[in-house]
Amino acid sequence: MVVDDVAANRDIVRMLLGYRGHEVIEARDGADALRLAHVHHPDVVVSDVLMPGIDGLELVHRLRTDPDRQTAQAPVIFYTANYLEPETRPIAEACGVSQVVLRSQDPHTLLDAVDEALAHGPVTVEVPAADETFTQAHLHAVNAKLIEKVRALHDTERRFEAMAIASPVGIGIIDRHGNADYINPRLAEIMQVSLDGFLGQGWLTCLDTSAQDAALSLLHGAGDVSELKFDHRITWPDGTTRRLRLHLRQIRDDEDGQLAGGVLMVDDVTDLVSAEERLREETLRRQEETRHRDAERLDALRRMAGGTAHDFNNILGAIIGYANLAIETIGDAQGEGTIPSETAESLLGDLGQVVKGGERAKTLTQQLLAFGRRDITQPTSFNMNTLLRDTSDTLRAAAGKGTDLVLDLDPSLPDVQADPAQISQAVQNLVRNSVEAMPSGGTVTITTVLEDDHVVLHIRDTGTGMPQDVLDRACEPFFSTKPTAGTAGLGLSTAQGIVSQAGGQLTLLSREGYGTTATFALPAAVTTPAAPPPADTHQADPGGETLLLVDDEAALLQVTARILSGAGYHVLTAADGAEALNVLEQHPGHVSALVTDVVMPGMNGRQLAQIATARQPNLTIVFVSGFAEALFDEQGNNLEPGSTILAKPYNRETLVSTVRSALSAAHHS
Repeated sequence: MVVDDVAANRDIVRMLLGYRGHEVIEARDGADALRLAHVHHPDVVVSDVLMPGIDGLELVHRLRTDPDRQTAQAPVIFYTANYLEPETRPIAEACGVSQVVLRSQDPHTLLDAVDEALAHGPVTVEVPAADETFTQAHLHAVNAKLIEKVRALHDTERRFEAMAIASPVGIGIIDRHGNADYINPRLAEIMQVSLDGFLGQGWLTCLDTSAQDAALSLLHGAGDVSELKFDHRITWPDGTTRRLRLHLRQIRDDEDGQLAGGVLMVDDVTDLVSAEERLREETLRRQEETRHRDAERLDALRRMAGGTAHDFNNILGAIIGYANLAIETIGDAQGEGTIPSETAESLLGDLGQVVKGGERAKTLTQQLLAFGRRDITQPTSFNMNTLLRDTSDTLRAAAGKGTDLVLDLDPSLPDVQADPAQISQAVQNLVRNSVEAMPSGGTVTITTVLEDDHVVLHIRDTGTGMPQDVLDRACEPFFSTKPTAGTAGLGLSTAQGIVSQAGGQLTLLSREGYGTTATFALPAAVTTPAAPPPADTHQADPGGETLLLVDDEAALLQVTARILSGAGYHVLTAADGAEALNVLEQHPGHVSALVTDVVMPGMNGRQLAQIATARQPNLTIVFVSGFAEALFDEQGNNLEPGSTILAKPYNRETLVSTVRSALSAAHHS
């Protein structure tokens, strides 16, 4: 039989003895043990010493004086957390306590003691029923233990009080009825009220109304939770606002597990919250500064790319122009027989390679201009679905044989206002980029949808995706993870520039192993009445009109003048705006058209055109530029609506047809 007032202790002993095959009965106190001893007559009694009511010493004394002989002769082992007081050992031994085993000892010590008691069998001890020696020894032991417990309790209280007073956290002990019976000074300091003001249910002022109900429910045992946490804001009498964090936890009785109340901990986290807010603001500020620096860096790259492409365009124009003139001259000479056919063919082949290289370089400059948002655009209203369907063959060709191209188009999509050729180029670049991310093939899905008055286009692939460091640099010009040559690295940057110039923004979402999605949105176009069809501007032959050609690039000026002169026009030339105005003023005849570069030092082409048309209102204007700096704003809007714009570099046919169309349109107006 195991006798102990703590259930957990009884369970441990029962399991230990059960492993040895012993049958164990349990008694929760001395009185219960006496009753069970008469019923079961245990072979060994394992008892705690300190128990409420009948303790271990009283139990063994009653067993020995019991008239039931089997009960009186049961061996007794004390299993306790403390040694017996020296004064009580003799009486314990006199009552027939076989052994004293400490709980701190190895469990086998208890098992061995039980085996030894069983081996010796019943004990025979004569203890007088009214033994004064036992009574005095028993009272002394109980009194000594009571004094020991009181001293320990006082020590615990002093330690708790010292800890509570020194605690930086407010502490309140709440009973099961929701009344506070202890409040430490820190809690009163946090709340700026007296200690007495928090006793009883005054502590509830730490919480708002809804939290008070939840706190009382917790203390009453309602619900399944054993603790609650709250955030609360209070205002001190001087107007200072403080932020509090509160933690309320249930306290349960160790004996029976019944709810005994709760402990409240209140922490003033005002400084911590302020520091967190400052850190958050500082982090946001640094992120904004980083974005601003990145934007400035990207803008600098755009300007550099646009300026470089502008200068390169002028050089390319001269190269392509002179090469075409040389081709025409050699062709004429070959026809006249002044150059052997074999030599002419060789020269024409070489010059053809020059022109082909110039055309490739022209594509590069167009990509640089698109990235720099300085490309010449011709915005018009069009439907994105129609554009995608019309270019589906080109897109499938860009995708290649191992890639499936899927179009998922919203049928109710409104029109957008942009340059369709450039948007088509951007989509092709994005599709090609997706295909390169799927070396083993896959699927590219192009989806259109209307969101918040914007036409949104998604291009999703099933490729390898990009790590974050690559994704962060993906749209940088000339950045590429592929060991290729040529114009590698301009596809995404060109697409980004085109979309940006059209008033949208390109974003990339990617994750390694999960593919990439490129998205851009363009504002839906405002519906306007359809414009009348353009007048027929065809003019069979030039009429020998006089043209004023202006360009600050000498080589390009000369080759353009030769091309226009060869087309039958009388050409006047000027190297800048001031010289052009002088030529216009001094020329005795009529000047039909001003063909002017836009970006020039000093007076630009727009300013020159404004002054020239003020002097000669019927003057036809043709702007020539490869750099949309002065003709278009940041949103891509044409600052000279209705004007004729010729993009550099150009070939002979494009130059002549553009000038002819502009003059023809002026004659019909």
